[in-house]
Amino acid sequence: MNNKLKMVLMTGMLALPLGMSTTVASAQERVLTISMDAGNAGQDSFNPFTTNRTNNVYYLVYDRLVEMGADGNIYPHLLESWDVSEDGLTIVFTLRDGVMFHDGSELNSEVLKWFLENLATGKSKYMVAAFESIEIKDNLTVEISLSRPDPNILYNFTSSFTGVPSMVAIEEFGEEFGRSVVIGTGPFMFDSWKTGDEIVLLRNPDYTWGSELSDNQGPANIDKIVFREILEDSTRFLEFVTGGVDILEKAPTLFLDKLQEDESVNIVTMASNGNYHMVMNSTNELLSDVNIRRAIALSVNQDDILAAVFQGNGTPAYTYLIDRLPARQVAPEREIRFDLETAKTIMADLGWVVGDDGILVKDGERLSLTLWSKSDSSERKVSVVIQAQLAELGIDIVIEQFDPSSIRAEYKTGEQDLVVRSYGWDNADILEWFFNSTRMGYPNVAMWHDNESDYLMHNAMTRSKNAEERIENFREYHEYLLAQYLWAPIINSVNIHAVAERVHMPDPRFKILIGPSLLDVTLD
Repeated sequence: MNNKLKMVLMTGMLALPLGMSTTVASAQERVLTISMDAGNAGQDSFNPFTTNRTNNVYYLVYDRLVEMGADGNIYPHLLESWDVSEDGLTIVFTLRDGVMFHDGSELNSEVLKWFLENLATGKSKYMVAAFESIEIKDNLTVEISLSRPDPNILYNFTSSFTGVPSMVAIEEFGEEFGRSVVIGTGPFMFDSWKTGDEIVLLRNPDYTWGSELSDNQGPANIDKIVFREILEDSTRFLEFVTGGVDILEKAPTLFLDKLQEDESVNIVTMASNGNYHMVMNSTNELLSDVNIRRAIALSVNQDDILAAVFQGNGTPAYTYLIDRLPARQVAPEREIRFDLETAKTIMADLGWVVGDDGILVKDGERLSLTLWSKSDSSERKVSVVIQAQLAELGIDIVIEQFDPSSIRAEYKTGEQDLVVRSYGWDNADILEWFFNSTRMGYPNVAMWHDNESDYLMHNAMTRSKNAEERIENFREYHEYLLAQYLWAPIINSVNIHAVAERVHMPDPRFKILIGPSLLDVTLD
């Protein structure tokens, strides 16, 4: 066994590469403590091939082939360059020279070919679905033949799901990789993981290949990063103001006024990929009726939720995509906007009558539905407001809350009626992720299966020859889904982070704050 891959197994923590220390930080050690967004808690694995979800730790342990800047442009990272043929059917990827994994193995064309082939068999296989063959040209270059043009390929490789792991480590440790062993090429290395408590990363002293978006190419100026998993907003806020954490990722909106009034706190506001919505289970007997789904969707008052839960930080969402995406620009009649009177008329036309207690009744059946949410504060608060709003329509809503780490398993039972959810993604292919009928339960929480929908999905995903055609195909798919009223759109959020005075960072250049940008951070 490679000496650098020998691990010391630790109960309740990830195993540590030999030579890493778990001792308490010295007085001179530069430690950055981050309270991660509660929605990112409950990670099940750190293997990018097998996980269903990622968090910002992926951006620090793994590097990506390319990076997306805050300006929306794509920049090289592990790739030195790329070249696409005129017909879009051949791509040449050339790697940077000298990149090494944390275990001492080399990033080369053999690893790149292996990585791309493994993506094709994992959870993110749709990202490389157009790849037909991969040929090694030299130690740093591969040539990829495509079955069809794919204008979305470079975007796909900016995703946290496409961080490049160590081939040597995965072949050595198999299923343990991502649990007891986590090795990438990133600026930080895994030290320990206490599930539900904290994740600790250590500086990679050999790192010198930061992207051009970073002033500092590496190593980082920080010795250790501690990600704390704190679910309650009030606790997160108190930990920040008392010095227990240095960065409050996605600062709780309830405490924004206090944070903004504190001159020692730096507030960083960034464009968000976040969309909050309420999903309706299309296999539920009542919710299988598109008219009932429409009435429910029209009863959700986006403006009231924006004010009550998010203190006006964000914008009302009227579609399933964030506002800046071109495929979001649908026909006005397809937008889903609050209209309680129309909703009441729909229910009356369907034969539902308001009972003595204000709840709709039909054929002796009282209209009652469950509303699921994660115990995360924002989604829980949204569910409480929606409960009151749907009572105005005449629906008795029973709220059920689940731990973030367990709710995905509950979705797969198909027993949900309504679910408050959110996602963070800045590409129209999120529609395929949530409505593909091969992923029922999770992530297809709506349990949606429809032949026309599947046709439009495949058309958008696989038959778009260029970026313009892709936008039009996704717009058509999006409009069809909106007409089915599978979701009630709620808000598009903004990301507001609170940063302690001792933390010095440049203006955001990456699309996220907690990630490669930490290379440029210094601490007092």
